[in-house]
Amino acid sequence: MKETEEKKTIEPLTLKSLLALIEASAGTTMFRHLYAEVDGVEQDILEGGNLSCAFYVSGVLAIFGLIDRLHTTVSGTVTALEKAGWQKTDNLKPGCVIVWDKPRDNSHNHQHIGFYLGDETAIANSTEKKVIAKNHYTYGGEEQSSQRQILAIYNHPSLS
Repeated sequence: MKETEEKKTIEPLTLKSLLALIEASAGTTMFRHLYAEVDGVEQDILEGGNLSCAFYVSGVLAIFGLIDRLHTTVSGTVTALEKAGWQKTDNLKPGCVIVWDKPRDNSHNHQHIGFYLGDETAIANSTEKKVIAKNHYTYGGEEQSSQRQILAIYNHPSLS
């Protein structure tokens, strides 16, 4: 007996899938470590999750083909975003990538990168907790000294 296969049209829902993966990543420790040889010495260049934000964002985006590969720095990730067609925007919406300045209280001396989920919520690597964590997209209210200034918001045309 011959089976008849019905052809189905399958159209990936990239934004919905991206947001589902990002949402499910909260609490994961899988972006804590990346080993490299630096000046002949093996080391964890992410410092056990201290410097994992770019690795997280670029890793997630690479899964969906929205960036070229993994990156370990905010500046490298931003360059790759722009090369992959991501555009700066003032329209913050779910799936956008946010780049923050260092905290106003100087508790950290580096920029930060993560995703916007909606409802004033972002998700990024937490330096303090060493996991991917949700937070307010400004890292606190207007009056808090730990607030990070948003330097840029990026959106990809295929996510509109």
